[in-house]
Amino acid sequence: MAGASEAKSSKAGNTCDNSYHPSSGFSVEERVLKLIDESEIELAPYEIAKKTHAKRSSVRVILRKLLDRGLILQPYPGAYCNKITYGMRFVPLCVHNVSLRFFAGTVSHWEKDEFVGGVKIHVCFGQERRKISGYIACDISGMSHDACLLALNRWFDIVEGRLGRSVVDLELLTFECNKDYYGVRIDGVQCVTKKDLYGMVERVYQKEENLVRKEWKVSQPMSVNAFEAAIKKGIGEHDRVQASFELKEEVKRVSEAVKFANSRLYELEKLNTAMFSALTKLVDFTASNQEASKGSEKGSTGYVS
Repeated sequence: MAGASEAKSSKAGNTCDNSYHPSSGFSVEERVLKLIDESEIELAPYEIAKKTHAKRSSVRVILRKLLDRGLILQPYPGAYCNKITYGMRFVPLCVHNVSLRFFAGTVSHWEKDEFVGGVKIHVCFGQERRKISGYIACDISGMSHDACLLALNRWFDIVEGRLGRSVVDLELLTFECNKDYYGVRIDGVQCVTKKDLYGMVERVYQKEENLVRKEWKVSQPMSVNAFEAAIKKGIGEHDRVQASFELKEEVKRVSEAVKFANSRLYELEKLNTAMFSALTKLVDFTASNQEASKGSEKGSTGYVS
């Protein structure tokens, strides 16, 4: 009994190294949950299967059960983490509003709405302005890069099917995208909004209890190819450009402040010089008056004697 107890305590003491191995005595579900609990970044199923020495198919089934029971979180497809210990390794960029327009010539008024899952595709043929406009909206969680391009292709299919010819010179007027950060809170402020370069509006706010959303709205018209490149690369490049721009503006403000301070110091130096000159003249005037008064006193004394 004592030997068994010692062996059990020894095994428990080594859980830091061997608790994910099948020989640890823990079930696959316990090993998976423990691994996710102790990880500070989100994990993919193949990573979990490799570290817990389990089959990938079994791990996927267990992850789905844990997700349904609310014990783990899925921030985006193919990644799992814990609600409490969660450090962001990668956050996919999601698009949730795109507005489009192009000149089509003489057309009859026509509108159509189509819903695919949580995505709304709207097409409007304008008779007066002879333009075809529309939007693609997904306000729940946003669309991934592939889902957005799929919805865009569907918009093209609807327009070209009605128009009877290919769409050319299409402009994307605006689009909005977002990133969600789980396990994060903003204290002391509800929402921060600022206007960035190129008319982009950036907004950060607390969407849910443990969810912070960062949104961007781009109001600069662009082509479809430029839009695809933008959502493929993400907002990282813009953030770097924006940070560089803000740094330059801060340096400019500091330079202006230094110039203002130097001008005030120069004015102060001029004032000190003027005061010193006035005081010197006052001292000289006082000294000359004293000498004159002494001379007059001597003259009056000689006359009396």
